[in-house]
Amino acid sequence: MMQEESGGIVLEFAGFWRRFAAFLIDAAVLSVISSICMPFRQLGYIRLWNPDIFEAISDWLILPQFILGNILLIVIVIGYFVIFWAWRGQTLGKMVMNIKVIRPDGSNLTFGLALLRYLGYIISTAVLFFGFIWIAFDKQKQGFHDKIAGTFVVIVPQPKIKVTNPNPTGVGA
Repeated sequence: MMQEESGGIVLEFAGFWRRFAAFLIDAAVLSVISSICMPFRQLGYIRLWNPDIFEAISDWLILPQFILGNILLIVIVIGYFVIFWAWRGQTLGKMVMNIKVIRPDGSNLTFGLALLRYLGYIISTAVLFFGFIWIAFDKQKQGFHDKIAGTFVVIVPQPKIKVTNPNPTGVGA
């Protein structure tokens, strides 16, 4: 739990499985976005050697398109996370799972901090995903990327709705 001193609001840290579900939703969204934005991206591989010279030439002509497609994909993925984290503290997956990335004071991330957190994603992945698995064991449910950027992922509190008794006398309808 995390408390805000001035307002007495208690925030609950989001656990591993909720965050994992949000990531799967984001992966699905990014898959759709990349297939819409890059219909020209080649599926499969480019042959680097081909005895048929005309087919080999066509393969080499596809290579720049393949490289540019991958660069565009990297920009889309990084942009998706960084822009959403800085704008709302939530990607689409985090919105669905009702969780949010915040700074220790409860404020939203800056673009620089969001980019640092994304670089932390790379580190969390590079150590055999241990940086993400660590969320399940950490007291404050922080992965390596959260520790690097100094961020927390919390469950967004739902407003309490007061229902007034529409029939104060208690007499039946």
